[in-house]
Amino acid sequence: MIKKIIFTVTPIFSIPPRGAAAVETWIYQVAKRLSIPSAIACIKNAGYPEYNKINDNCDIHYIGFSKVYKRLFQKWTRLDPLPYSQRVLNIRDKVTTQEDSVIVIHNSMKLYRQIRERNPNAKLVMHMHNAFEPELPDNDAKIIVPSQFLKAFYEERLPAAAVSIVPNGFCAETYKRNPQDNLRQQLNIAEDATVLLYAGRISPDKGILLLLQAFKQLRTLRSNIKLVVVGDPYASRKGEKAEYQKKVLDAVKEIGTDCIMAGGQSPDQMHNFYHIADLVIVPSQVEEAFCMVAVEAMAAGKAVLASKKGGISEFVLDGITGYHLAEPMSSDSII
Repeated sequence: MIKKIIFTVTPIFSIPPRGAAAVETWIYQVAKRLSIPSAIACIKNAGYPEYNKINDNCDIHYIGFSKVYKRLFQKWTRLDPLPYSQRVLNIRDKVTTQEDSVIVIHNSMKLYRQIRERNPNAKLVMHMHNAFEPELPDNDAKIIVPSQFLKAFYEERLPAAAVSIVPNGFCAETYKRNPQDNLRQQLNIAEDATVLLYAGRISPDKGILLLLQAFKQLRTLRSNIKLVVVGDPYASRKGEKAEYQKKVLDAVKEIGTDCIMAGGQSPDQMHNFYHIADLVIVPSQVEEAFCMVAVEAMAAGKAVLASKKGGISEFVLDGITGYHLAEPMSSDSII
């Protein structure tokens, strides 16, 4: 019988995250609500403690690497004597036993492989939030996914795996809180203006540039309309994504004050942006495993206009719980 769950994820963002980090947010919000005892093992970034007790059933153990350690073992020699994967196992052994626990590894097949190689008998479950081509040491892995789309994806590639669906949820209390009253004023948006909201990465697969082109046309058809974009336009410093971000910023500059770049926002601030929106648009260009933005917008009582790609169409039902963008998608079809 499992008596404790250990949640872990790739060593990028600490938990709870201070910015947009969907997987880390999921782990934090779920772990602290479980009736079964749980522990979170994650990277220790600047400003985080060594340990954080969330409640009687949940605590967070932070894994830190000194500058000397990283320089010597991860950069110069690549002979890491105590890697992140082993430290996750050490945390498990500190708080429970192998027989009484399961390690749930979120969205990283690499980390799954590393932990499996270090402990072939560990009880592991992989929780995948995206469609990645599987590279696993064991074809009969136990996998959790949020949608039927993702279940079919992994069952096709790993027919011996046990794949189960656990749809993503939302924190109802978040959308019952009083929103920030002056956000429209801060963004210089009139009370009677219609607000369209985009929230997500500034990247080609999310379709933000196409939305900007459509909005530019829409402004010629109606007045008193604003587009608010929540997302970091400087997330990538080089490469194709950086070039795409520049195109987005150029398009925003061309539109002028009717398009407002709000930058990246922490999860606990997003309900304020949903509150001011009249319509939330999700113009995804790729098959989405799920889509938390659409779920959160619906939780906030807002209309959703979304691509029908992948898992989105499983809960954004055209004319019932939201509306679908026409395919093939173009700036004209969005309007």
